[in-house]
Amino acid sequence: MHALKLVLSAALLAGVAGCQTIKPSEDTLKQRTEFILNTKVSNVADVRSDSTITYYTATTAKGRYECQMPSGGIVALAGMGLYEPTPSCMKEGQAVILQ
Repeated sequence: MHALKLVLSAALLAGVAGCQTIKPSEDTLKQRTEFILNTKVSNVADVRSDSTITYYTATTAKGRYECQMPSGGIVALAGMGLYEPTPSCMKEGQAVILQ
């Protein structure tokens, strides 16, 4: 019984670790960014990711936007329909205003 628990724990740990490498596809990034910006995205570029956030640049007729969207384990849950992460975007060169 002890060996079974060890094997199940190792499998669970491997599954969770694998979820951290999951990132949204460029098509998903494009669709969700179009929804947030309410304009057509012509290009998604410079996609990079750490274990929890995917960063990218979206190009539209209105200009370029620096965007980020939750990824990793959150995206794994999104694949099961439990959560659909949305990006946050800022026009390139725009200063961050904290309130």
